[in-house]
Amino acid sequence: MKQSIETNSKLNWALSSPDSSIQFHVEMTELGTVQYRVLRQGQVILDRSSLGIVTQQEDFTEGLTFSRKLSAVINESYTLPHGKTRDYVNHANELTLFFIKNGHVLQLICRAYNDGIAFRYQLPGDGVLEIAAEPTEFVFPQEPLVNVWSQKWMECYERTYDLGMLETMDEVDYAFPMLFQLGNDGWVLLTEASVYGTYCASHLKVSSTKSRTLELAFAPDQTGPNLTNAPFATPWRTAIIGSTLASIVESTLVFNLNPASELEDTSWVRPGRSAWSWHSDSQSCKDHAKQVQFVDFAAEMGWEYSLVDGGWDREESTTNVPELVRYAESKGVGIWLWTHYKRIKDEEECRSKLALWADWGVKGIKVDFFDSDSQERIQVYDMIAKVAMDNKLMINYHGSTKPSGEQRHWPHVMTREGILGAEYWKNDLNEGPNAVHNCTVPFTRNVIGAMDYTPVTLSRVTRTGHCHQIALSVIFESAVQNFADSIEAYRESAGKPFLSQVPAAWDQTLLLEGYPGRYVTMARRNGDDWYIGAICAAGGRTSHVDLRFLEEDVSYHAEIYEEVFGPLDHYRFKHSTDITVRTETLTKADSLHLALRVNGGAVIRLTKN
Repeated sequence: MKQSIETNSKLNWALSSPDSSIQFHVEMTELGTVQYRVLRQGQVILDRSSLGIVTQQEDFTEGLTFSRKLSAVINESYTLPHGKTRDYVNHANELTLFFIKNGHVLQLICRAYNDGIAFRYQLPGDGVLEIAAEPTEFVFPQEPLVNVWSQKWMECYERTYDLGMLETMDEVDYAFPMLFQLGNDGWVLLTEASVYGTYCASHLKVSSTKSRTLELAFAPDQTGPNLTNAPFATPWRTAIIGSTLASIVESTLVFNLNPASELEDTSWVRPGRSAWSWHSDSQSCKDHAKQVQFVDFAAEMGWEYSLVDGGWDREESTTNVPELVRYAESKGVGIWLWTHYKRIKDEEECRSKLALWADWGVKGIKVDFFDSDSQERIQVYDMIAKVAMDNKLMINYHGSTKPSGEQRHWPHVMTREGILGAEYWKNDLNEGPNAVHNCTVPFTRNVIGAMDYTPVTLSRVTRTGHCHQIALSVIFESAVQNFADSIEAYRESAGKPFLSQVPAAWDQTLLLEGYPGRYVTMARRNGDDWYIGAICAAGGRTSHVDLRFLEEDVSYHAEIYEEVFGPLDHYRFKHSTDITVRTETLTKADSLHLALRVNGGAVIRLTKN
């Protein structure tokens, strides 16, 4: 990091991204208020928006005096053992502005990346701080038509992201992330990064007084101020920005904004696929014999893990976890274990139980029912992550808040829920996550971190085709991919070979085509092998797969899985679909045009000849 310090009395400051495509402007008015604007290629992305924070010491929303500025260049690279890519580049220009009010200092840290901007407030000094409010705005320009994909906030983030407009959004609370299409000027994803226990998680409210304005708000269940110690910095307020949806989907901005990894040795952090008995048989976790069957099936499929969900620790349970772990190890399968967060929220109890489970040989824990964005609950996440790290246990958070890039800091946090996933299909009275939802979350929730949707449900009526379901194993990223269905459903499927081969960690991710709620075609690379998933919602379509991303002068063996068309395909089908498998030899000069059924899909595996 290169730094320079300069005293400056100007009331306007400009920061450009390394490639100069994005400009981040900050200005201070005569009243001592601070605002920012963001432009991309000269087009306004975020218009003049207010900045500020309120503590028990001072109201930093007006009456500020500028002191000095500090400039820096962030340019580093790092790797992670899982995610949408392996190699990360954190390259940004940074500007820190120092303001004073009544002897108290506020630092505004701004960063401009090639794919977006971020800013945070920093308070130096020492002693206890009470953060009462953070009245930050996100104001969108008045001229272009702005489409919005937003989720009504709930504690576990298990709702759809619905298409609307800022003018018609009338809910009290909306969740991060939120996706915007600004006419022909580009795309924006608003979210937050680097949320740890010094703060609560935040969300958005629609301004009641200003047009096209969203206001940052603390978690609805944060009943008092955030309590922390100085020096202190808030989470990053983040806007991923690009001309195409690919720049949103492929972005690693939220990870770059997190601290470096605490793990020097990540050899025990191993992404993989997992068998999971609870979805097909909720009582199975109490039955040792059934858990053995799922371990055997994981071994048959070449999957790395089997998850023992809720019920294993009940009095009536026959599941003997130490014995199951020993048996699974003989099959080359690791065991994950479920627990309610309340059973380990006390640090002493957490250390005792995690040490015991690690001694049994358990590889990871699924911690459930957090259901809160409060600072107190975020602190429990942090504590569990640290204790699990000490015991070399991987983590899957459920009933959880959305991610904020913390997988960079704690790579053993493999995935989390925070998504309307396949478990909702267990209730026949509810419609679970439909094809529109599946075609939306790659552009919203999954952009900002791993997502334990528990995909590939074949035996239930999901109103999507079987290839649509199988394609979710590629389109949805999760460092541990818990496959939801029964042993019989997978054994009977023509897609079984694909599910035995598709990995859970990626060296590269490419969005080939897509539009939220309509269709997605995505390619992901693991080593030399490419996996392509294509899905659509509502009416069928032809997926156009341009293979120009393949290696030069190399031919590939392609296994192509497609759904069989039938006479009822013009209906919103409620029946299962047959799958055909064909092979071709392809190069980067080729293109594929795959006919997709209503709510259908297709998958491809490409290996070098």
